[in-house]
Amino acid sequence: MQIPSITFFDSCSITDKVYVDVRAPVEYTNDHIPDAVNYPLLDDEQREYIGTLYHTRGRDEALMEGIEIVSPKLKPMVSFFSLLSQSSSTIIVYCFRGGMRSESVVSFLNSIGFNLFKLEGGYKAYRQFIRNYLTNYCFTIPVVTVYGLAGSGKTHILHHNPYSLDLEGCAGNRSSLFGSLGMPDHSQKYFESRIVHILQTINVWPYCLLEGESRKIGNCHIPPIILEAMQKGIALWLDTPIDVRIQHIYQEYMPYITEEAIIAIVDKLQPALGKTKTQYCKQLFCHGKYLEFIQFLLQHHYDPEYQHSIKNISFTASINYTEPHDTANTIDALIHSMLQ
Repeated sequence: MQIPSITFFDSCSITDKVYVDVRAPVEYTNDHIPDAVNYPLLDDEQREYIGTLYHTRGRDEALMEGIEIVSPKLKPMVSFFSLLSQSSSTIIVYCFRGGMRSESVVSFLNSIGFNLFKLEGGYKAYRQFIRNYLTNYCFTIPVVTVYGLAGSGKTHILHHNPYSLDLEGCAGNRSSLFGSLGMPDHSQKYFESRIVHILQTINVWPYCLLEGESRKIGNCHIPPIILEAMQKGIALWLDTPIDVRIQHIYQEYMPYITEEAIIAIVDKLQPALGKTKTQYCKQLFCHGKYLEFIQFLLQHHYDPEYQHSIKNISFTASINYTEPHDTANTIDALIHSMLQ
């Protein structure tokens, strides 16, 4: 029986669809098609075991062992896909290469009355689509980048603007040594997946709002097309009083602060701060003087570094930060007036 299949490109035009990723959880976590549901045929240990068996004993033995593992899971699998089919008219199943895992699921379920599709080439073909997209993409709308010192509220502004591309949200990192605290810290591949997912929708926007970033956010490298758009686009400066900035940082990071984590990060700043300032910083934190700790780091490290990094940028306008919603509306009105 021929297995119905579809390319990722063709699947993008289907509105009522759901992708089901049947790879192991570790593969799904590293990267997956945005909004895909993970229904692993094998857990992480089973995947490693079958993979080892494949390379040491051959395909046939690995296949038979895989069938042994998967067979008890067939009844719950039918229940899962039955429920899923009630809310989505098109279900597209994928594994790594569009091979045994996705083929076996689609073949079995279609033989008992389902109408599923296999993603041609699986995740590997999807990744090729992402690479090609980021290589060939060209912004067709104006790009506006908002800059401001650490804690200025730039991310808050993006979250109150419907035309924003939140790169830090895509990366799962706030773009500093402290940036991964309380954040998922996504892989480069997942970072790119999230960016492309958004870029596919923005052509109808009046503009795209970004937050000024360096070349990396955590361990993720920003795609060249985004960096180039920042450099060529409109640059705005967000001016926020230092006491407000300190409160922003305190409220955002405090739920995830542990002494062990903070001391380890501050120690990494010693080459830039020097031994004396590093020790003073740690004393402030250990004595519970968190606001003073934040202010010291801003004034002696983050602010001078940021000001140096933006010295060659020409800002079109400066906006005073008041509160997120009003400031976002002010920026939106300003951008629309500039684009008229």
